[in-house]
Amino acid sequence: MDKVVAPSSSLDYTSLPVLNGDEARSIDKAVSEKLGRVRILESVATRIADTIEYHLFPSSNNNNDNDNEEHRSKPNKPKLLFVAGKGNNGANAIACGRILAMRGWDNIHLVLAFACDNGKKESLRPNISEQLELFEHFLGKNHILHSIDTIPSFTNGYLIDGVLGTGIDRPPQGMALEAINAMNANTTCPTISIDIPSGLNHITGQAPGEAVRASITINLHMIKRGQLEPYAK
Repeated sequence: MDKVVAPSSSLDYTSLPVLNGDEARSIDKAVSEKLGRVRILESVATRIADTIEYHLFPSSNNNNDNDNEEHRSKPNKPKLLFVAGKGNNGANAIACGRILAMRGWDNIHLVLAFACDNGKKESLRPNISEQLELFEHFLGKNHILHSIDTIPSFTNGYLIDGVLGTGIDRPPQGMALEAINAMNANTTCPTISIDIPSGLNHITGQAPGEAVRASITINLHMIKRGQLEPYAK
C-alpha cells in the first residue's frame, strides 16, 4: 500500500492566514451566490482530488500523460473509502470519489452516513442527490456500501471523512455519530478529513461530543482558528 506523504511538521503556521470566527460560512455563501453551487462544488471537489492524487499520493501519478490508457489503469493507486454525510462536505466527498474514479482510481467505494432508500433521493438536498446520481452513473451502485459496519473492517487503504463540516456546536447524533465511531474504530487505515475532522468545532477546537481522529486534514479556504488549539492537535 502506498504511504501518504504528510505535510512537514516543521511548517510555520503563524505565517499563514487563519479564519478566526465563523467566516467560513460567510465565504461559502458569498462565493456560491456569485458563481453558483454546482460550479463551486465541482471546483472544490476537483481541488480535493488534486490534493489526494498529486500531494498525498504522488507515486500514484508517475506519468505526466494523463490521457495515456496505460497510466489510467496502473494498479498502484491506493484503496479509498469515502464516508459522506448529508451536507456540503458529504457532497464534496462523493464528487471527489467520482472525479478520482474518472482519473483511473478503480478502488473507490462510498459509505453514506445518512438514510437513503432507493428511489427516495428527492428528500435529500440537491447537492447530495445530484452527486449520488452522478456517482452511481459513473461507478455503479456496487461501489456504494450500505452499511456503516463495513468501515471498521476496511483494510489496506484510507478513509476519507466527509461526514460533518464547520459550525458544529452540539454532539453528533444518529448515523453521523455511528460513522465517526466506526472510523475511529478502524485501527489499520489512516483517516483523511475534508476541511475539518467531523465533530470538531472549527472556532473553539473543542469537540462537543465524539470527533474523528484524523491523520491529515485537507483544508478548504484557510486554516481555522480551532485547528490550532491544543485539543484539536
